[in-house]
Amino acid sequence: MAIILALVSSALFGAGDFLGGVASRRTHVLVVVAASHVVGLFLILSVTPFMADAITLRDLGIGGIAGVAGVVGITCLYHSLGRGPMAVVAPITAVSNAAVPALWGIYFGDRLSAPQIVGVVLGLAAILLVSRASGQEPGAGTATPGLVGVALLSGMGFGGFFICMDLTAEATTPWPLVSARVVSAGLALILLARIGRSPIPRRDEARGAIVGAGVLDMAANLAILVAVHHGMLSLVVVLGSLYPASTVLLARYVLKERMARTQVVGLVVALAAIAAIASG
Repeated sequence: MAIILALVSSALFGAGDFLGGVASRRTHVLVVVAASHVVGLFLILSVTPFMADAITLRDLGIGGIAGVAGVVGITCLYHSLGRGPMAVVAPITAVSNAAVPALWGIYFGDRLSAPQIVGVVLGLAAILLVSRASGQEPGAGTATPGLVGVALLSGMGFGGFFICMDLTAEATTPWPLVSARVVSAGLALILLARIGRSPIPRRDEARGAIVGAGVLDMAANLAILVAVHHGMLSLVVVLGSLYPASTVLLARYVLKERMARTQVVGLVVALAAIAAIASG
């Protein structure tokens, strides 16, 4: 179950990040973050009463901390996707996103079998290969050292988010996501107010992408939260971090980015990683 949910979250994260990146090319990144997180907050609030068995201040607090980490991650990610080639930004973010919680999980007790260790290594390799840039779409910008640094910070923020979610109790799912979204949306709205921007997109064409990003991102977060409570964090986050595959495929067919042979190889390696982790 954990493997399936992690893979579902990966596909949803990738599609949501693609839409968020597209929207960030049309309006201010904080507008995208604030509006999409408000959408996600309403979505999770609509299902929480029917899912949660309990609510605790501890898990709400952990969720709030996760929200701070998450808003750092998503703001840096959308900024990078909006100003650089998606096929460069995605793997940098994804590898740091996967590595931080995986190392945390192993250090604090995850015991991996030999096939699972191989799967983790293959998964990290697949993330790099599947997202390797073979060309840049028009207007994408270049991968400057500053952009690389922002992408790394994004991955660390997401990694912190996943670690926090793993520390919560299964019975409180999905209340930690509610408090995380309250914090992240609130921070984004405060930052927008400080720079005098409205959270409502100015361009009509960005609104659909923002709503889609909010819905897909929250659905992905819910899937990964359930997954970490049913499997080892070090394995779940690696599978969940394969999202560059869907980001790059969407960029290929929607934005007409070219796919390199290494990207095709990366998809094959990703399948091998999934098989190795599942067999362990």
